[in-house]
Parts: sequence; C-alpha cells; structure tokens
Amino acid sequence: MQRRNFIKRTAVLSAAAFISPRIFATANSYNTKKEIFKGFIVSDSHFGWAHKMQPTIEEQAAAVKNILNKFPDLDIFLDTGDAHHNDHHNNANPHKARKDWVDIIQGGCGQLPFYYVIGNHELRSNEDDDPEMRSNIMGSNTCRPYYSFDMQGIHFISFPQLIRATYITEEAWDWLDLDLAINKDKTIVMLSHNNIIGTTIGNENGYRGVMDSDKMVDIFKKNKNIIAWMHGHNHNFEVINRDDMLFVSNGRIGGFDPSRGKYGIGGVYFEITKEMLTVKCYSAEKDMFLDSFDVSLSQTLDVKTTFDNKADFAYSYGVGGAVNGERIPAYHHHFGENTKSELFLTGCENAVINDDHAMTKYTERKAYHGLDKILFAAKVNHGNAGFEYANPGIRLKANDNWWTTLTMPSDNYDKYSYYRCPLGQKYKASIDLDVKGIKGTQRLWFRLHIYDLNGRKLRIVQSDQIILGDGRQQFDCLLDVPNLPEFDTIYSNPESDNLVNIAVEASFTGMNTDVDIIYLKLEQEHTSLNTLDAGVIIDTKSYQTFGVLAKGDIKKIDLEKPLETRSVNQISTSGNKRVTYLVRHSNMKWQVRNATVTYLDNHIKIGKIRNHISDKLEIIISPLQKNIGPYLHRVRYAENIKLVPYQSKNRSIKATIENVFQNAEVDFYLTKKPKVVAGVTSWIYKDNIVTAKISKPTTVLVTF
Repeated sequence: MQRRNFIKRTAVLSAAAFISPRIFATANSYNTKKEIFKGFIVSDSHFGWAHKMQPTIEEQAAAVKNILNKFPDLDIFLDTGDAHHNDHHNNANPHKARKDWVDIIQGGCGQLPFYYVIGNHELRSNEDDDPEMRSNIMGSNTCRPYYSFDMQGIHFISFPQLIRATYITEEAWDWLDLDLAINKDKTIVMLSHNNIIGTTIGNENGYRGVMDSDKMVDIFKKNKNIIAWMHGHNHNFEVINRDDMLFVSNGRIGGFDPSRGKYGIGGVYFEITKEMLTVKCYSAEKDMFLDSFDVSLSQTLDVKTTFDNKADFAYSYGVGGAVNGERIPAYHHHFGENTKSELFLTGCENAVINDDHAMTKYTERKAYHGLDKILFAAKVNHGNAGFEYANPGIRLKANDNWWTTLTMPSDNYDKYSYYRCPLGQKYKASIDLDVKGIKGTQRLWFRLHIYDLNGRKLRIVQSDQIILGDGRQQFDCLLDVPNLPEFDTIYSNPESDNLVNIAVEASFTGMNTDVDIIYLKLEQEHTSLNTLDAGVIIDTKSYQTFGVLAKGDIKKIDLEKPLETRSVNQISTSGNKRVTYLVRHSNMKWQVRNATVTYLDNHIKIGKIRNHISDKLEIIISPLQKNIGPYLHRVRYAENIKLVPYQSKNRSIKATIENVFQNAEVDFYLTKKPKVVAGVTSWIYKDNIVTAKISKPTTVLVTF
C-alpha cells in the first residue's frame, strides 16, 4: 500500500523530476570485490499510445526511479524495444513520444551504461524517414540495429527482428554467424524483441513468435554457450527453463497489460556469476518481485559462465552481406585509452542482394482490419487480390489493371531502408517465371527504384520491354545505376549521412493470364559465386585480403587507431561482390550517448550531438569499468567538447566546450566537493554531482 501511495503522490509531478542525474548519483558506484554481474531490462514503453491501459509518463518515470532505488548497484540497464507506439503523430510535436523515451528511459537510468534493441513499433513508424536509422540514433547504436558487446566477461547480442515483427533479415543471420564464430569461448546472452516459438507464450502468424524459430533453436543447440534469449513484445512476465537455457519475456513498462493490473509495470532483474544465471521478474509499480504470485517468475540456471569482473569491455558492429562499393557510416559512442581494434571478414554464399528472392517466407494473419497475406520480403501492388502463394514463389493473378508490379523489399522499406547499395555500379536483375497461357501480349520491364533514406526518389532505372511467351522462361538484364552527383548522398559526399537504397521491381502489363514467379533477384554484376579479395576501406585506409573467402572462413586484421568520431566503412570485394564484416573495439572505458566520441593522444574528442529528438540536447557519459574516478557525466545544450579526463597528478578535469546553443549545463560526478570550478557562470554541488552553468564557449576546469 505504501508503494501505491508513493506512485499516486509522484504522479502529479513532471517527468523531469524523476530523471535528474543527481538522484541516481551512486547507482553505478562499484564494489571491487563484487562477484556478481547485475542488470535490469525494461521493455515496451509504448510512449504515445492513446489508451487507458497506457501508464502516464509520470508513472513510467516513477517506475524507473523505483527500479534504480531498489537496485542501486546495477552494472547495466537494457531496453528490448517498442520504445514508442506508432499513433503518436496526432500530437502537436510528432517526436514527443520518442522524446519521452529518450528522457525517461535512455536518459533516466542515472550513470548506468544503456543498450537498446529495436522493436516492431519503431520500425513500423516509417512515415517520414528511415526507421532503423532513427532508432539507432535514439539508442546511440553505432552501425546496424544488430550489434554485440562484452561486459565483465559476458557477451551480449542485440538481435532484433527487422522489416516485419517476426522476420530476421538475411544480413542479420550472416552477421550473427560471424559474431558467434568469433565468440565461441564466451557466455552469451541474446537480447531480442520477439519470442522463440515453443518457449515463452506467443505464436501468432506474422506478429508473435520469430518466423525462423526452428533455425534459431538449431543455433542454440550448436552454440551451448548461449544461455538466454531475453525478449519483449508480448508484455508478459515469463521465465522458461528449457534445454539448458532461460527464455525470458521481459514484461512491460507500458503498453497493453495482459495481466489486467495484476503485475503492474516493471521489468526483469538478472544476476550472472561464474556458476549461474538468475532472473527475477519485478513490479516497479508494486515494489515487489512477482514470484510471490507465481514461483516460476524467478528462476536460476545452474551453468558455468565466463563472468569476470575484471574483463575488458568490447563493442562489436558491422554488416552482413555488404555489397562492393557500399559506404557504411559508423558513429562511435565508446572510447578508452590503450584500446584494440580488429576487423573480421567472412565470405558470402552467393551474389543475391535481396532477401528471400524465391519467396519461401509467407504467412497469413487475421488482423483487426481483415486478412493479411504477408510476403515478408516482397509486395504486390494490388495487395491480397493480386496474388496467391505457390509455396514457394507466388502466382500473380490475371487482371485488367494497367500495371502489375512485384517489388522487393516489402512495404515502404524500399523507400527508406533496403537494400543499401552503392551508386555508380552495374546491377543484374533476373526473374524465373511461368506464363499460364497467352491471351494477347504480356510484357515485362525490370526497374530499379533508387531512394535516399528520407524516402526521396532519386532515379528509376528501367530495362527495355520484354515480350513474354507461354510457359517457363528466365530473363535477366544489366542495369547501370549512375553516380547521381547532383544529390547530396554519402557517395557524392562521404561526410553526408544520407544513405541510398535500391529496390528491384518486375513490372507487367497485359496480365490476361496468371503468371507464376519462381524468383526475382538483384545482384551486382559479378564474375564468381565466391567472395574474392575481401576488404574494407575505413576512412581511406584499406584493409584487404586476397583470394577466395568462403562463408565460415574468417580473416582477422588489426586496425590502426584512433578512428574519428564518425567513420565511413567502404566495402571492397570482387567475385560475388558481397562480404560480411565485424569490427570489434576492446578495452573501452566509457559509453557516450547522443553524441559521437573518440580518444586522441592526450584528450577525448566529443563531437556533434547526434540525437536531436529530445529538446534537452543532452550528452551522457557512463563508465563501463570499475575504479573510475571523478568524471564529466552530462552536458546539456552544448557540443564539440575537448575533454582532458581526471588527472590524479594535478587532481583536475578540464572540458573545453566549443559550441553552446543556449545557457548550457555541465554535470561532473565526484564524491567530494571540489575546491574550484572555473570558467562557469555558477555552480552547485549536491548528491555527488557538480552542476555548472555556462553561457558561451569556455573551458571548464574542476580542481580538487
């Protein structure tokens, strides 16, 4: 009852009252003798959902505060997706729901490092720009939505479903294979948004339960070092111990409530030692562990792990099946002194760029608006009535419309996200089809639709017409994609963040009879089925291998350092023109959220703010390892910072701030009041935080 009263009292305050960093100033104070890794996962905030089940933002902020008070010595704070709903554009500020998540969840976890797995609602909210890139910005992800990191000897993998709620892309599978091969000697926890069918509750075609769950289970069987799959999406609190793993549904901190008020909002607390993984479902609203309702909601897996509280932190990113000439930006959010950077390369099995070219992945879902016939990686312009599933492939139905089109990828992802391909290259489009009789003249055109990540169509490249005959036939053609220097893209300007997508389309006229489509492929012009001479050019420095590189064969190259705050990785490979790569940065000491960072010879360079969603314009610095002294923790309304970290010799921290938007604030974490804070208009010290105000570019010097 006291906890309920507390939430009732605090609900009338603004959300900002719960996210002040000084409230949580001791949340990341490490005990060097600690032999337990402790983390907390929230999921499914659904900010912006207009429904009576949705908690207020004040209640959600109070829940985060209660979690951090209940667990004051956490090592990490995680979120497994659905940060916001996708009906939030009725608000005067279309980004308000995202802003609330950034302020309350991502920015509200005190000094803790924070990592985020993208959910389906973020990805379906693709009405204005690339939802994957936008979500990466929200969560300060470096490259793609899939990535991994090592913390205290445990390897965590962010492995979301992309394009559709249950669909894992082929590029993600390729990258996962490489990541698992590199990390065979580490205990692995996988973080995702959707559940594995046959474990936690959830099996709804096209919406709940990973479509390739069997494939994922086979990976678990082959990689016994994977000890957990922890996910969101279903809003249930659930823990299943099966096949030497824990499968965990992380509950809800917002959204619909399947418990109908029984459990309230909260998340999952977990501990990892050298001997076990323990998971406990926790209600922040009721301030209680949920095993008092159901004993299965707290479980322990007895398992030997690679936990080591002295182990270095590492962060890994990259791209599966990247295409020759493709330029891929990497936004660096971690830094440390004496770091090690490595590039891992493996080949690809073929040259095909587009997912599921043979259309083997299909399901039907009865949704509130009727029947959905779901092709996961393709779309037909006439919708459900335009095709039948042929298992595999599809049958385009005869019709009297002027055009019938089959486009890959599906939905609006051709406009914003897929498939990332370079300009100035020749592409091969090919199709295998079967015309069911001839009545009139049926014609086919290949088209490549070229967009940037804002959905702007840059060009359509079209083949000559192809007159179709009766029966089974195959066609292909080479299409020359120009450089398009008149547009600002990463190919005309490497400093641009504007990426390019190419979708492949088969366009038909005269559809007087049915036409079966066996496959539709997009490839670069290539000379071999194998990956040859694989390499990556990183900021003009070439890292190259020579000869055949088969999938599963791994080449490792040490990288020079330091990298800039933002790098451009350009793929350089021949043969089938595709390669999977992973970059790992080890011995990182800090995470920087909302702005990019790098470590130079004698200082830290914090670059421009990347995340402008929140009007606080806040840069957050969180320690990743133990025994961290005083440090710069947060900066609001300023960017481009030259930071000289704490020096024990002269007992000072110096931050030169080059760009101030308005009256800015700078927070330093330190356990004793400093002697002097110079270069500021005013400052206060409270709860281990110095908050200094500045009004113009300046050098702030804190001495002890």
